[in-house]
Amino acid sequence: MADHNAEELAPTPGDRATRFFKRADVQQTTLFFILWTALFVVLGLFFYPKWMPTIMSVEMKSAEAIMIWFTVISAPVAAIVLAVATTAFMNRHRGDTPPPDGPAIRTNGPVVAVWTITSLLFALVAIVWGLTEMNAQAVAAGKDAKSAIVVEVTGSQWVWTFNYPAQGIETHELNLPVGVPVTFNVKSADVNHSFWPVQLGVKIDANAQVTTVIHSLPNKIGPIDVKCAELCGLYHAYMETTGEIQSASDFDAWVTAQGGHKA
Repeated sequence: MADHNAEELAPTPGDRATRFFKRADVQQTTLFFILWTALFVVLGLFFYPKWMPTIMSVEMKSAEAIMIWFTVISAPVAAIVLAVATTAFMNRHRGDTPPPDGPAIRTNGPVVAVWTITSLLFALVAIVWGLTEMNAQAVAAGKDAKSAIVVEVTGSQWVWTFNYPAQGIETHELNLPVGVPVTFNVKSADVNHSFWPVQLGVKIDANAQVTTVIHSLPNKIGPIDVKCAELCGLYHAYMETTGEIQSASDFDAWVTAQGGHKA
């Protein structure tokens, strides 16, 4: 026979967890979390690559991989935020009475712990990935330094100028031979600009006081676009030019047509 005078036992952690996941709002948020995560993963794996510029260098291929996998890795983080927001919107308070207080988040130990650890892990992945990629590109640039074609890039309001010292030419379009590493020595003649050959997947500031250096290895023939990626004045949006990654013979013919000579 039950002892009705016995003290009621406190619920165990397992009981609390069971009741938590049986709540309608928690189940709804979980469903939205799965849907949002799936959406971002599909976007990252199948659609983002189609929306990115044409890959025409080793560096651009690395940039594509970073965009894809960082989207996939961060999908659950974005999804939980959007899932909570979606559930809150769909169950928003209506009427003239004051809305009830929601569950505490800042003082919820497990939530704070999970969010902090997840953010820390994501930050560590980003740092390690970034440093590894930077080191790999630096090593490759060092190995290719002797065989690289040098292009001196000068940004000025609002035009790009490209000087090829070894070929003895200066132009306003950027042509490069495929399969040959290139070293860009970048500077500005006036205000700060940002040199961005889009399809090569590299970008670096063009400053008046110092020459910045960046490397690339073009690996596909085709047209490229060069833009300024830093606000530099009234006609910043028009500070762009075109160019082409060419076969070795076509590049030599282009140099000759510009009045230059083979390196």
